Amino acid sequence: MYSHLEAEGTSVTVAHCKAQNLRVVDRVLEPQTVAHFLQFAFGNEPLPNGVQPNTERLSAEEALFIKPNQNFPPDSDGEPLMTTVMSRIGSHRDPSRLCMVGKNLQFLKSRLWEGVIPLSDQLWQEKGLDRPKHFDFACQYLTAVIAVFQYLNEPTVRLYLRDTFNYIHEHWAALDTVLNSRRAEQGKNRVSVAGLWTMYMAAHFEMMSERAHRWVTVHVNTLRAPLLRALLEHRPVDGGANPLGEPDAMQWKLSDALHMLAEITANADYTIMIPMNGYKGYGAAPPRDGPPALHAVNLRARSKAYHERARLLTREELARSAAAFMGSSTVPSAAVSYHTTSQCQIKGQNRLRKEIRGAPIEPIPREPWIAACASRIESGRRERRYGFAVYRLTYGQTESEWAEFVRKVEAHVSDWGKGQTGSGAIKNHLRLHWLNGKEFGIPEGDIDASRKHFETIKNSLDDWSKLQVRAFLAVDSACFASYTTNSYSAVTSRLIPGDFAGFLLAVDPEFDSKNGSESADESPGYEGHMRILGSLVWSDLYSLLLSQTADLEEYWPLASEHPNMVYVGPTIPWQRYIWKKHNDMRWNILRAVVDYVKRNPGVPTTQAPRAQGTLAAISQTAAASTTTPTNPAIPTPTAHTEQDPNHGAFRTFMLLEFQRYLRQQGHPRRAAMVDELLRIQPNEEPDVGRLRQLVNDENERQEQRRRDGLGEDEEASGEYRPDCPLQ
Repeated sequence: MYSHLEAEGTSVTVAHCKAQNLRVVDRVLEPQTVAHFLQFAFGNEPLPNGVQPNTERLSAEEALFIKPNQNFPPDSDGEPLMTTVMSRIGSHRDPSRLCMVGKNLQFLKSRLWEGVIPLSDQLWQEKGLDRPKHFDFACQYLTAVIAVFQYLNEPTVRLYLRDTFNYIHEHWAALDTVLNSRRAEQGKNRVSVAGLWTMYMAAHFEMMSERAHRWVTVHVNTLRAPLLRALLEHRPVDGGANPLGEPDAMQWKLSDALHMLAEITANADYTIMIPMNGYKGYGAAPPRDGPPALHAVNLRARSKAYHERARLLTREELARSAAAFMGSSTVPSAAVSYHTTSQCQIKGQNRLRKEIRGAPIEPIPREPWIAACASRIESGRRERRYGFAVYRLTYGQTESEWAEFVRKVEAHVSDWGKGQTGSGAIKNHLRLHWLNGKEFGIPEGDIDASRKHFETIKNSLDDWSKLQVRAFLAVDSACFASYTTNSYSAVTSRLIPGDFAGFLLAVDPEFDSKNGSESADESPGYEGHMRILGSLVWSDLYSLLLSQTADLEEYWPLASEHPNMVYVGPTIPWQRYIWKKHNDMRWNILRAVVDYVKRNPGVPTTQAPRAQGTLAAISQTAAASTTTPTNPAIPTPTAHTEQDPNHGAFRTFMLLEFQRYLRQQGHPRRAAMVDELLRIQPNEEPDVGRLRQLVNDENERQEQRRRDGLGEDEEASGEYRPDCPLQ
């Protein structure tokens, strides 16, 4: 089994390779691909790239040969053909082409495989990725896509994918022999399932790569435009008249950002593709311009050829630009010079992109799941219910409060589709269908009871037959609070506010709470439900469930790392790092509280109110330590009308611990300032003069220690615990 866990990556993907914390087994060729291919082979649907081939396809009666209980070849004791085909993708019988990879890459790979873009335009804006302060976050979302295709282009993985395809091609060829013998007797045209397989997968790889590459380049262009404008408009303090002068700090910052985007563009151009050399039935790729090495199968060879060619084309563009300036008597400023250099590099990359990738596909077809959903709607009765059932499992609200909540949820959930081609065809048909659990006798917050009720309705009435049955939604008190209070909003500026918007509870109707998860090692802590941002209900949850790409359990590892255990879309290393620090702080504070109670056993304690319903256990990837509680609930803040009599003692304890922490870390002057905080009341402002005096006194004390040859203070107490929370 190939392991990608030790992959080094490139300068733009190394962070993603190092962040493969949760290892999972990946079937390189996604299992649902066979089912989608058969829908194409037996139907009249176009290829994934939108082309409608004029090729003989299978008839409905020929489906007999691929039934699960039909031996193959017919009239033999051979196993069913589909059993053989599916075993090739990866099973206990044929595990030789399975791969070990991080969940962060595997989940995004499954998504991209089905042509689902990583983030919709709404989610991109909701996360604030178009803002300068979140530039690093935005870049990591873009490089995550490159990291996935880098994984697929690893020599071993590339061979695994090719061999899996070829084995399945051989099985379809065996089916062709049987079908064409029968067709010859009936006087019908010959058919080639193997040929259809090659045709389908070539279009699938083309569209999968095109959509992912386009998503990256569109967002690169969006991020680059304000940087270029700022570089041109910036005026250094010295006036920037000398084009050869040293750039100032702002020009360096802008140039570094533009360089990062240029690197992302380059990596995307030569990485986001799946060459089909060696695939059975696939002819030579269409000829393209540029050196042959640009079209090498090996990723490293393509990378080397790309960078050599990029330098040449950039120099050509710079020469053209210099020639244009030579005819002018005006000497360009430094800002114009830097801007021109960046533009020349962009033009060179644009020329090179056409050489290595060819012309882009126009128009871009609908995302496959959208096309499939639209087909179902058009072929069925439009009055049927499409979408999700939503159970109300919290009953303490007034009718007006509940109506306002529903209005907010509907507005949040319906804000999707921008950047997802074809979404307009289905947007008005996908709806939330509300069910009041109280009317059906479901106790407040009882998820298991809602599961049982959902089983009774999903197949009972024809009107409900088109609802998504692999998951339903629920609203508990935590969901209600997320839309009506700030209880679950971001608590620091380091957290992306869009990751802390309103959420709903997604429930797995097939989950057995007694037996637990069947994949506990790949989804640790999963309890059959998961919180999800309202804006992701259609673009993330419904899309991947409909395309059979993922079950609810496969979303959970990404949600479990979030401070509130909410699925907020594909995650990136920098985002998860900040979440982990936030979670570490939370558990450190809780440990300090426990220590305080142990040291003061006579102090009465009050139990914080718990959010309705349980939040599933934090996964191994999110746990801060082995002492972390395994099933925490998010506390709901409550208003205090008077000061807790024990608050002063606890505050003093925490400040003293913090002071000792600062001294142990070698910050005696900062530690001295804590004395002022100990002197004042909680709501009182510290006196700046006293703070300055405390620092001066500490400076004199430390100077005296140095004169005495003692050095600066060292924490001498053996009771000090380095995991004390940072206040």
